[in-house]
Amino acid sequence: MKIISKWLLGVFCCAHFNMALYAQNISIQQAEQAIDQKYAALDFYAVNQQIENDVIDLIRENAESYAYSFPKLTENLRLKINTSPDQLLKFYTFDVGGGGTMGEFSSYVQMKSSKSAELQPLETGYILKIDQIKLGAQPIYLIQSYYKGDSCHGLYQIQAFKMHAQALTATPVFQTKKQQLSSIEVDYDCHYDEEQRGSYIRVSKDLNKIDITLLDQNSRPTGKYLRYQRSNTGYRYTGVTK
Repeated sequence: MKIISKWLLGVFCCAHFNMALYAQNISIQQAEQAIDQKYAALDFYAVNQQIENDVIDLIRENAESYAYSFPKLTENLRLKINTSPDQLLKFYTFDVGGGGTMGEFSSYVQMKSSKSAELQPLETGYILKIDQIKLGAQPIYLIQSYYKGDSCHGLYQIQAFKMHAQALTATPVFQTKKQQLSSIEVDYDCHYDEEQRGSYIRVSKDLNKIDITLLDQNSRPTGKYLRYQRSNTGYRYTGVTK
């Protein structure tokens, strides 16, 4: 009962805080400042999920949020923002982990063309980079991210998405020897990550080639890559390269 009561109290306080902001009809800049002042001096990992809730509510209640950069939240409260190359999608990533060896992130996408400011949750890690190609007339968004696992392990991944029925959906554009995938993942061990950082997944500037680090049985990079070459229908595995 104490746990439930504490949870209900947190929900009530959060809702009360947000309703108070909106009732005052303040600007999005002022609302952002209020959130920053509420949490900036507190232990981040004790309040980071409350930060996520408040920021999501703020975005949903403000149609102008798509064009706003949230400078205080990105600087002080670890909000990460990415936009797609065509500027039609805006991605928000929150650090919602507990501060230990594991990392937990929560990501959302906001669509410029949407009539509302609703956000779509995405099953992805901490977003590092977004590229964009066209297959036929369909824009395909390639999202690179990483997960931080327990101890010294985690993974990098690249995921492919397309717009369908006003939602961003995974689409299988990676052709391996046996199957088509909407994402490719590669494990990393932090003992080797520093020497290999930023190159577990390589995407060429022209977006025609995607290389995935080839690991040995101890998860150490071998210096070789699995190459996926762009075709009219996606990316097809072509072999091992350096």
